[in-house]
Amino acid sequence: MYPTRSTSIYTYPPTPFQEVGDVASLYPHVDKDIMSAVLSHELPAAQLYKLDTRRIAEAQWQFVDLEDSTVSFRRIPSAIEIYKTLDSLLVPLNIYFSILCVHGLSNGQPATLPSHFFRYSSHLVKITAQYEWQAVLLYHFAFFARRCNEMLQGNYAGWDKIDVDLMEELLLQHRKPQPVRSKFVPTGR
Repeated sequence: MYPTRSTSIYTYPPTPFQEVGDVASLYPHVDKDIMSAVLSHELPAAQLYKLDTRRIAEAQWQFVDLEDSTVSFRRIPSAIEIYKTLDSLLVPLNIYFSILCVHGLSNGQPATLPSHFFRYSSHLVKITAQYEWQAVLLYHFAFFARRCNEMLQGNYAGWDKIDVDLMEELLLQHRKPQPVRSKFVPTGR
């Protein structure tokens, strides 16, 4: 790790891109093109579902159905339809992180690499409890895009920071309502 002079954030030298086959053998359910997109930090957050073994069949939403000699096009669901819950996001996100860890650690990244990803997963759980799901999902997409840009430079540490600017922009106005607590009034017995 190389400390930068201007901040206490550490950056890592860029991970050399190797043949996809090295990591792909550990994830046989992941399409070769998707694996390549993960390792080159080009997979959009909205396509994480393509890593989820529970959702592999859904990865072909854009294909054409041929039924009774007629052509019908499948409607591609929106992100909120794909990621209805935190679980539907965390499962493929953890596979994404796992791929990056295996690749990064086998190419000289420090042993602390997974901790960045664990902290972000914990952050997602916390903000999901406080904010409306649609806002959390939008925050995740924006956060993910920023981290991909940093990872192109070899910096993975951004995953364990809280992006206050994004939170202010995308989350704060979507706080979940607090449950109404009834006041207990003791009787004068």
